[in-house]
Amino acid sequence: MYSRSILAGGMLWLFGAQFAYGQMLTADLELKLVPNVGAAWQTVQLENNYTDAIVVCTYNLPSDSDPSTTTRIQNITANSFQLRLQQFENSSSVTASDVHCVIADEGAYNSGGLKYEARKVVSDQTAGLSVPGGWGIVNNENVTSAITQTYANPHVIGQVMSFNDVNASVFWNYDCETRGNGAFFSGQADGICVGKHIGQINGTRAAETLGYIVIEAGTATVNDITFAAAVGPDFGGGVGNNPPYNYSVSGDFDIGILNQQGEDGGQGGWAVLYGSDPLSANQISWAIDEEVVAGDTARGHTTENVGYWIFDNNQTPSMSADKDVELYSGNATPYAVPGSDVVYSITVDNTGSGPVDNNSIVIIDAMPSEISYMAGSVSFVDNDSGLTFDLASDVAFSKAATAPGSFSACNDSPTGTYDPDITFICLAPKGIMSEGTITPSSFTIQFQGAVK
Repeated sequence: MYSRSILAGGMLWLFGAQFAYGQMLTADLELKLVPNVGAAWQTVQLENNYTDAIVVCTYNLPSDSDPSTTTRIQNITANSFQLRLQQFENSSSVTASDVHCVIADEGAYNSGGLKYEARKVVSDQTAGLSVPGGWGIVNNENVTSAITQTYANPHVIGQVMSFNDVNASVFWNYDCETRGNGAFFSGQADGICVGKHIGQINGTRAAETLGYIVIEAGTATVNDITFAAAVGPDFGGGVGNNPPYNYSVSGDFDIGILNQQGEDGGQGGWAVLYGSDPLSANQISWAIDEEVVAGDTARGHTTENVGYWIFDNNQTPSMSADKDVELYSGNATPYAVPGSDVVYSITVDNTGSGPVDNNSIVIIDAMPSEISYMAGSVSFVDNDSGLTFDLASDVAFSKAATAPGSFSACNDSPTGTYDPDITFICLAPKGIMSEGTITPSSFTIQFQGAVK
């Protein structure tokens, strides 16, 4: 992005670029597309600050030749969580790929066409084909009474979001009566049971925290992000059948969270995004994956309903810069006469819905010809920009007759207390400048000079 404004006393060039991977819908809800996730834990930084974050993620399986893989989460804080991939049982043989995540603060929300609630529960039971009690209620958590809003057409997505057991389990949901019916399949009164399952493995797991989000079906646009939520028809199959299976949607989406609704097959499965471009124009490509430790390890699976929550990011930054000048308050005279000091303030705003690329902002400001720059006078005032500023490395100067084309081309230094030969001051704050529609995003850089 490039913008140029004529400012008090000179020209200013402002460079920036859009950031692609983290998007805020509201102060309580955001998206993350985490690229190239592998078996090692990595920390994912969040845009919002959460009181009690609920994190739900979906793996993008590249092909049917890649191993069966689940997402594992731990150490959720107010502004980060840790993420890795693994197989059953505690295998780190995985194919690194994208992971799509939704993060919501716990609670119920209904605004602007976005109706959902995020909850969590500790599950000390484990469901599966071969465990005592199988898929029944004894091995799952009935959380019907935890849902506070009334929904017309809801479905559930969820995640095992703790790492108390090194061996994997995966989230599932049903209507508390029939394992093949997803929660609410016969209406909200039908109930919601959630749990963790281990497929065909005969074993158990330590208690884990399950995060789940109840979503009202529909489409809307919030903060320049269009979303669609629904349960797709009962068809498709497993990774071992003939993926991908495609749901038709209207739009070209960027981030998607999937969850199998109920468990028709009985062997235990979970939904994954599938292929090199799982969210191509007007479709979702997916498959049902299975563990390959016990029983039928061919990863074949019967047809299932898959619920989705998908997002199309139309966020862009909108950057502007203004420069003001005023007389220094310590002058002996209130007039701009030779020898009087003036203070310049450059304020940069991002009023758009999208953040700005890491370390991409560069400001090159032309010093007025009648001003001598005062050495060491630069200061940085932040207003929720998300940026940092190091006076030793993020300020540079030029004595050239024409504007430098980049920060690295500013390679001169001021001499003396006031240097009349400085023609450009170059500024490069660091970090990702946050979006400006939910909270203000701006910063001001000030410096001083003397009238010649």
